[in-house]
Amino acid sequence: MRRPVFRAARRAGLLAAPLVLAWGPLVGCGVQETAVIDAGRPAVADLLPPREGRMLLFFYSPSGELLPVPRIVEAPWPVPAEGADGPDARAAVTALLAGPDKAERRAGMRSAPSLPRSASAADRVVTDGPTVEVRLRLRVARLPAPARDQLVCTAAFAAHAQGAVSVRLVGQDERLAPADCPLRPVAAPVR
Repeated sequence: MRRPVFRAARRAGLLAAPLVLAWGPLVGCGVQETAVIDAGRPAVADLLPPREGRMLLFFYSPSGELLPVPRIVEAPWPVPAEGADGPDARAAVTALLAGPDKAERRAGMRSAPSLPRSASAADRVVTDGPTVEVRLRLRVARLPAPARDQLVCTAAFAAHAQGAVSVRLVGQDERLAPADCPLRPVAAPVR
């Protein structure tokens, strides 16, 4: 009765031997443990599609946060003054005033309630050095801060890749002081 148990154990040992031989070099490979070595800053990546094929529009999320929403456009896209790549600010503001598209609405994106939904309201955009002037066919004095932020951020990021320009809104009633987009891009580490 012992003999069959011994044979079974011997067969199991013979079957396990190739596994031990296969795993042996991986388990005891001789690499010594070391301390963490600081090798500089983490890698960063732009998670957005290339500027030539998209525009950034700023809409409000369901939780009320102002967020950049990339909208894919057909390339080549009109480029702004001074040879920068990307869509021009007038086209971006016009798209913003038309409101979120079907996919953006499905994602819960929306415009500020007081922002008029009239794509024809964007009259002209003039880039003058570090300031972009957005001329609109509407009254800008009564626009609340959320609507202004949407317009300012959309125009700023259309005119400059990092949104590092001031935007002056000019309406039928008033010329507002230049404003900066309250959002700035933050480098995200690649993992």
